[in-house]
Amino acid sequence: MNTDDNAGQIDQEKFGKKYYGRTIAIIVILILIISIVGVALYYTGNPDSDEILLLATTTSTANSGLLDEILPYFEDEYDVKVKVTPVGTGQALEMGRRGDVDILMVHAPSREQEFVDDGYGTQRYLVCYNYFVIVGPPDDPVDIKSAANVTDAMNRIYEGEHNFASRGDDSGTHTKEKSLWAGAGFDYTNDIDIPENEWYKYVSAGMGDTLFRANELEAYTLSDEGTFWSVEDTIDLEIVLREDPNLLNQYSVIPANPDKFSHVNYELAMKFVEWITSEDTQDRIGSFEANDHKLFTPNA
Repeated sequence: MNTDDNAGQIDQEKFGKKYYGRTIAIIVILILIISIVGVALYYTGNPDSDEILLLATTTSTANSGLLDEILPYFEDEYDVKVKVTPVGTGQALEMGRRGDVDILMVHAPSREQEFVDDGYGTQRYLVCYNYFVIVGPPDDPVDIKSAANVTDAMNRIYEGEHNFASRGDDSGTHTKEKSLWAGAGFDYTNDIDIPENEWYKYVSAGMGDTLFRANELEAYTLSDEGTFWSVEDTIDLEIVLREDPNLLNQYSVIPANPDKFSHVNYELAMKFVEWITSEDTQDRIGSFEANDHKLFTPNA
């Protein structure tokens, strides 16, 4: 091959490599552009379909299956998504105080009112209620079933020193438990939650896990009846005291205050309030069952 031919071949190879390199670069740039546009469309596209309501709620509404039953209706009606964070009421209120959620669904009335009075929430809206119950082993070692009332029952548990599983998580149920000890004449910090009381077991978990732990310990515990009935066929515990007036368990929703947290989705939170207190949703709540038990009574 002559010199001119070699030179031509070398020039073509250089051109080919240069063209190939430019083509790859263009493809990479196009991929990056498509990716960026795709992300932008995801976050700035249809505001309705991508809108999210941040809901902090007590574990009992999640453990009982109520939210799984009713929330799809809200999401379909408003073309939104609800991101649920199931925690104890204390943690839910703390999330609200930080402005981490748009709305709360909780069950500790005195703490809720304090939350509103402090300006973190706009108003409490009643949704539904059931009752707290004391559950325990079928043989009922300290005879709670014959107790005159819940005060008598707490005294029997204390005097009998039989295992008692406490949620111990600053939840609405834990708050109620502490109030029941106080109502029975005990100082929670000095009489109940002390190392000497080996029968008093901290679980530090949600209601479902606490019931399973109480079952393992053959212990008494305080539960909302909704969660208990939703798991009763998987444990050997049974209700030994219920429907005492002091065991009323009220659930409410509270929108976060937009005057304190300008970033919260107050408009969507109020749509949720209107929806969950509406006649249709209240009917769904009232008809929701687990193991042939109606778990909640609507009272919006």
